Amino acid sequence: MAKELIALIGLVLAGPAMAQLTEQVDLKKLERPVPAANEAMIVLRPHAPGMVGDNRILFYRYDPATRKVALDAQGQPVGTKITYSYTVFGGKKGEKALRVAIVPAGDYVLAGRTFNMTYTDVFCLGAPHFRVEPGSVTYIGDFEMLALEKMADGERRNAMRFSSDLESTRQQLATSYPGLSGRLESWQPTNGSTFQCLGDEFVAYNVPESGKP
Repeated sequence: MAKELIALIGLVLAGPAMAQLTEQVDLKKLERPVPAANEAMIVLRPHAPGMVGDNRILFYRYDPATRKVALDAQGQPVGTKITYSYTVFGGKKGEKALRVAIVPAGDYVLAGRTFNMTYTDVFCLGAPHFRVEPGSVTYIGDFEMLALEKMADGERRNAMRFSSDLESTRQQLATSYPGLSGRLESWQPTNGSTFQCLGDEFVAYNVPESGKP
């Protein structure tokens, strides 16, 4: 499976703590929610071979007209967070763990990621923007998390390797949501969406055009 390594490059700047966001679906529980009429499901498979603790990928509600993410009454971004630590919800080190979240339909950005709830990379200098329609089941991709990975220029940076395998993900989703797996479709991201910077390190992140390697 083809993969592309995307470097996260930016300036380290002080900023607010990580936003309080809604949790993903725990697939180990027998009762699993399904999207309501005005909701959608996002599906992805993160893996982080060398990371433990409470680490997350962030998705924020986004207004492409104003280029701003939605904030709650406390000034925190509205969206969802996807855990990529293998220790949370069980799992084996380095596996591609299926993650599912049910969110309001609308526009989102892949906004960043956190490390152990203490440090946040925010992709506010340019991020993939995508839309999920009511009732849709959308595959975002597979993401391998890398800490201080050595790049082609010899420098070490945080990075996130993207890949796409829709059919394998559909089969994995069928074990938890057999009635929804057939509706799983790939996202259609647009790179380069900027928004207000809320985090510790402000960077940019792109995926291959159309979200496929």
